[in-house]
Amino acid sequence: MEHSVKNILKYISTFYLIFSAYASATNFNYGTEFAAKSELAHLSLINALEKVGDRIYGVGVHGIIIFSDDEGETWTQAESVPTQNTLTDISCTTEERCWISGHDATILHSSDAGKTWNIQYQDIDFDAPLLSIHMYDDNTGIAIGAFALSLRTINGGDSWDYLFLTDDEFQPHLNYTYGDQQAWRKSSKDEGYAVGELGKYYVSDDQGLNWLEIDTGYYGSFWSGIKIDNGQSLLLGMSGKLTLATLIDRNVDPPVGKEVYIACYESGLYEDDCKVYVFDNLFIGTKNSMTSAIILDDGRIAISGNGGAIIVVDLHKKKEIQTCIRADRLSNTSIVQLASDEFLIAGERGIRKHSMRECLENFNNTESNSQDSYITVSIN
Repeated sequence: MEHSVKNILKYISTFYLIFSAYASATNFNYGTEFAAKSELAHLSLINALEKVGDRIYGVGVHGIIIFSDDEGETWTQAESVPTQNTLTDISCTTEERCWISGHDATILHSSDAGKTWNIQYQDIDFDAPLLSIHMYDDNTGIAIGAFALSLRTINGGDSWDYLFLTDDEFQPHLNYTYGDQQAWRKSSKDEGYAVGELGKYYVSDDQGLNWLEIDTGYYGSFWSGIKIDNGQSLLLGMSGKLTLATLIDRNVDPPVGKEVYIACYESGLYEDDCKVYVFDNLFIGTKNSMTSAIILDDGRIAISGNGGAIIVVDLHKKKEIQTCIRADRLSNTSIVQLASDEFLIAGERGIRKHSMRECLENFNNTESNSQDSYITVSIN
């Protein structure tokens, strides 16, 4: 537990050093409560990207909100953002309607495609950041953060109410919350998930109203996660920790040699309200921590990571994991797909383009001066 807290503080401290060092380079003009405008905003530390239709949003330090309609070739900064707080995550239900989480328990909302924003919630006295936000639809959503801070809305953010996602007396940081990225799976539209410190995995079946807290046998931090199939999620952790969480039928014997983890809603009986999970660790060939994931058009999963890591996981066809360690070795916080193996990545020094094909070519070219590395491992 102490090790987990130290790693989180180190992670946050490193990012703050980056913020401070880069502020002068981005030529920000402070002095108001609104976010300052800068032509170089897209080169600042960007914490999250969100692709909605043809639009890509980015949010980051100093209240930066930017968007692009040409796959990242050009960026426009939002006209009116009433905070200079660090912004951590974004969730959109349409191109027009988006919500953003941030420090000082800040929640912002836009209903005009990101041009202007208003504060829906803020609690400066609580002195804790909201680290992630997920909207299930235009009305219902959840925001989570440090020290087990959890909020929920059922009216589009007109009000946000405290939610007891965990009763752990340690008050672990809740790092990321998500739903089902695949909109065509209508049966799972009410499902919610969250990950955080102490290897905890949280599951909801009612749009975040009630939660199961599931031990995973891991005691470090999960930074992010993504639902990949019915009953399955990939959990992204520290030091190369990539875990496949699988919900199994409680009436069927578990796989031989697998340890099972059972969690039950307090309100019900085992037969009705319990879930049984098994967790498998996948080796990615590196110890880089992972920060975010998306499902690609062909069903593979792309993952961003620290130290220049970009990872593509194929669980079904080739059953392999390909990891590119970029020559810049910069820490990446978020990723969106442009084409098959072409991406926009965000993090230190802003937003950049990345090609898995070019990384592999650079690695294989003995005459190249590139320091790109490329690792391929099979999934057993």
